[in-house]
Amino acid sequence: MYLRATAITFGVLLLLATAACGNGKTYTSTKGDDEYDLGAMALRTGDVPAGLEEVPLDDHNFDNERWAGLFGQEDPANKQKQLEAQGRLMGFVTAFSTPQLAKVLAVTSVSTLYTNDAAARESAAKYACGVPLDDKALTTDFVVPKLGDGANGFLAEETQGQGQTVVQTTLCFRTGRILHAVQQTSIPGTEDVALSVRLAQRMLAHVDETFDGKTTATATPAAASTGSAAPGKSATPSK
Repeated sequence: MYLRATAITFGVLLLLATAACGNGKTYTSTKGDDEYDLGAMALRTGDVPAGLEEVPLDDHNFDNERWAGLFGQEDPANKQKQLEAQGRLMGFVTAFSTPQLAKVLAVTSVSTLYTNDAAARESAAKYACGVPLDDKALTTDFVVPKLGDGANGFLAEETQGQGQTVVQTTLCFRTGRILHAVQQTSIPGTEDVALSVRLAQRMLAHVDETFDGKTTATATPAAASTGSAAPGKSATPSK
């Protein structure tokens, strides 16, 4: 599978040139598992491009059993065991999409808590940042600026409902034992790496505020009024 080299545009290079090499922050990993407010770290409606609306979810928290069900595997119980072996504990998801044809079809943010720093680092390096990506999907890495304790990014094409091919542009960064991923869904040829960098920087600002105690409660996401909505494959709802 071939992905366009044009994904890394002048805009990305400009962001890399102007981005700070790091803010010198340290992110504690010694809090109890229930003391990290993952919801307060999520992207919000004001962060994403105009035209994207938040997808109502019955529950934004995804334990390993729920998360394993998004990988589309025949044996989700085995996938759950794999997630547990990787040190994954819990994740918080917010998703935004548009019902119309647009350059950006959807944006999803995921913050995942791991048992320790090493497990979060390994997930970023070996397990596609923990997002529900097809194990057979081919990825193309792209260069990202310094974010948090380290960051990486990749593009992957995949087929969603009704045979639609999309590009998933994923940028993830780590803060201690929490791994954050921003995923942009677009039509092939319209992927915007520079946008993903800006979204990740906005998410990092929320993360920093939360670690600094400036955010005192989880940001209130949209709640589902009916049904049982959940992110689709690759943590992005299909339209």
